[in-house]
Amino acid sequence: MMRRLFLSLLAFGATLLGYAHTSQSSQSSQARPLAWRGVMIDVSRHFLPIDELYRQVDVMSHYGLNILHLHLTDAAGWRMEIKAYPRLTEVGAWRTRLVWKDWWNTPPHADGQDVGYVRAYSDSQNGFGGYYTQQQLRQLVAYAQDKGVTIVPEIEFPGHSEEVCAAYPEVAFNHAEMDLANNATYQFMQTILREVADVFPSPYIHCGGDETATQKELYHQGIRRLNAIVRSLGRKMVVWDEALTDTEADSTLVIMVWRNAELGEKALALGHEVVMCPSAWCYLDSYQDAPQTQPEAMGGYRPLSHVWEVGQLIAPMRHRLLGVQVCLFTEYVPTPQLLQYQLWPRALAVSEVGMGRTRSYEAFRKWATHVSDSLRRAGFNAFDLRREIGQRPEYGRRVRHKALGAKVRMNGRCHYSSAYAAGGDDALTDGRQGSWNNNDGRWQGYCCDLDITIDLGAERTLHEVSIPFLQITGPEIFLPQQVTVNGEPCSAQPHDLPYAICTYTLRRKLTTRYLHIQAQRSPRQGWLFVDEVVAK
Repeated sequence: MMRRLFLSLLAFGATLLGYAHTSQSSQSSQARPLAWRGVMIDVSRHFLPIDELYRQVDVMSHYGLNILHLHLTDAAGWRMEIKAYPRLTEVGAWRTRLVWKDWWNTPPHADGQDVGYVRAYSDSQNGFGGYYTQQQLRQLVAYAQDKGVTIVPEIEFPGHSEEVCAAYPEVAFNHAEMDLANNATYQFMQTILREVADVFPSPYIHCGGDETATQKELYHQGIRRLNAIVRSLGRKMVVWDEALTDTEADSTLVIMVWRNAELGEKALALGHEVVMCPSAWCYLDSYQDAPQTQPEAMGGYRPLSHVWEVGQLIAPMRHRLLGVQVCLFTEYVPTPQLLQYQLWPRALAVSEVGMGRTRSYEAFRKWATHVSDSLRRAGFNAFDLRREIGQRPEYGRRVRHKALGAKVRMNGRCHYSSAYAAGGDDALTDGRQGSWNNNDGRWQGYCCDLDITIDLGAERTLHEVSIPFLQITGPEIFLPQQVTVNGEPCSAQPHDLPYAICTYTLRRKLTTRYLHIQAQRSPRQGWLFVDEVVAK
């Protein structure tokens, strides 16, 4: 009854406003729709009630999204009943902390066991978590099929498998990965995937394959062996882009590209079907507005406008793609209400891109704003686009100061990371300032203490030197514990928040040609991210 009421409210709102996806063809030109218009929901890090998945299917179907990719297994919890291996849910579906962040950071032995090594909890009566029975999943699959939505299950292999290794150590290589040299591992996976295929009639089964730290010499052989199992079940195996090789031998794999867009072109050239979900555009475990105003997220700044830009990114290859997808990993999403907030309306960008619409962002945003209004009237906790603050004001402005264009020298063994170079050696004096996002090409990242010298070219008299630093605790970017300019400590008002930008300032008369700037990392180590050094 509640689900029918929700649908009627949703349909009423969209019909009243004239913005349901079926009405869009009259408003904008349209290319061929992509076959895969997906939303990935991670139910491992935080278990979702089954009713929430029904609600997500309702919204997806209403707005032209046709693939629900369920991330069913990961270190934080195994979420599908497997009759042949009951310990996967007896052990692997439960843990010692309700909130992922608290559990992941629990010191070893804090609960009377080595939770730092095997992060799983065997006492389901006292643990937190849950799982879906096969009957529950069959009913959800049938409901979704009636709505035009295919549910694609993901079973991680060989990594992200702490819960598997805790429950069945006989297939474990270490605490986090299944043993690729053990024939029993493939028998184990074959039995599991038979049950998965019996529940999910999807043409696709996602088998992970990402972020495997060891067994690299066996990795591609292991992926091929598992692919043979999936193909024997009459399905296609989807894998993250780490499984991509340089040959056409594995072209039967469907590649889900998350690391960078260039890998999409490579996979297409090798004959793979490709689903694009590049993380810098499509991962929604990120801030969608000014981060200080938002719930804690993993990191990054991805407003609706940025997610929408994935359409421009994939445009040269679009006609060759299987599809496009947004992904919501839920390390920092402990409730259904927050899941709704992080997904909607940003997931509508996949509807826009996937359906092939070519209208302007302004027209799309107007539609998305009305959809967001409609969802909230129907009881969904969608983000309110009408209250969006937007980008950091400093971003895009060129700041003029006495160190502009000055040469920067790295001292000792200190050097910025090549992944966060922000323009290279002189990025800190180029006049350009960073956005809310640490990987925008403006913030310069150091995985060491900062030690630089800025050559002003001639002796100058200064009255203020200011240096902004960034903190995003999800990716372990922390504010420095101390900053000095020419040996003198800077003043600041740091706040130990999940997200913060703090400017460290030396205010006094200083006559010098050189600015020697040092910043000591937080006791937590991690990263230092620094913006433009402004000298006045």
